[in-house]
Amino acid sequence: MPSAALRQSNCYYSSSDAVCADRYRAYDQYEKVMKGEVPLEGGWRVYSSGAGIATALIMRCLFGFLHVRSDLVVDPVIPTSLDGLRVRMQLRDGLFDVTYHSSGAGCGPSRVSLNGYDLSFTRGFNPYRTGAARISLEEIRKHLTADINQLTVHVG
Repeated sequence: MPSAALRQSNCYYSSSDAVCADRYRAYDQYEKVMKGEVPLEGGWRVYSSGAGIATALIMRCLFGFLHVRSDLVVDPVIPTSLDGLRVRMQLRDGLFDVTYHSSGAGCGPSRVSLNGYDLSFTRGFNPYRTGAARISLEEIRKHLTADINQLTVHVG
């Protein structure tokens, strides 16, 4: 809209409001607002969740981590070109250095180890590829040993 004032680039506005001190002033200037003579700014609904949505997608779809009740679901999709990828992240119970070893299709965890111990998991269902590894948080907590724990995920 031509009369829109500059806005923050990281926000999404679902409405635009005239730049007025209060609604009474906006009412008095309604004709000027409709002619575009009064600038418009972000309205009463400001969404800045873009970064949160992006982070959630990266955590779930690329790195493959999702907390479900008392389990950690591990289901990364890591292309073989990123074999050896290392990421430091905060998961529910601590700080982890995660290393991915990717081969084949780059999805479907075949082995998950924590501080050198292979974690037991149940296999989730996926009709299109090998399913996720579902690991109980109790199993994970048993093997936490350091301020920064080493988690290794083999996929493919």
